[in-house]
Amino acid sequence: MVIGAAVGVAASWVKAFSEPRLQQLFERLVQPTAGEKELVGADISGHPERMPPAEVADRLTRRVTGHGLSRRQRVSVLNPVHYSFGAALGVAYVWAARRWPTVTRDLGVPAGLTIYGSTHASAFPILRIQEPPWKLPMSAVLWEGTSHLVFGLALEGFRRAFLGLSGASTRR
Repeated sequence: MVIGAAVGVAASWVKAFSEPRLQQLFERLVQPTAGEKELVGADISGHPERMPPAEVADRLTRRVTGHGLSRRQRVSVLNPVHYSFGAALGVAYVWAARRWPTVTRDLGVPAGLTIYGSTHASAFPILRIQEPPWKLPMSAVLWEGTSHLVFGLALEGFRRAFLGLSGASTRR
């Protein structure tokens, strides 16, 4: 369990490091409008307080206390939520990889894309935390989806590194 949490935290760091760079790249290719960048999840660099973890924390706080979080508080919850969720995903991934080795196929890319699909592309829109991908700017879908692909690669890379596995020893 500790290895899984460490794998998830390390992969979360890689994802967080990649996101502003991916956002910049994809916004050069497909420029969003100013209004589109106001949408939840569309602008991690300019509106971190509008990212899904901040939205979730704000909603929970409103339910419990009757008032929301300030911008500063919304930004301050991003890392604890992001890394806690990443640790939990790391535990689940390492456990699943032991039980079903095919989970690790293609260096974790399908796992990362599945995480994107089950959060940003479905659960968040269903819970009205974020618009569905077809209502977000194309650049946001591209950078967020790619950052989850990177997360999947990092999950598998760190899993192998922490468990001392080589590529040859993980093939079935």
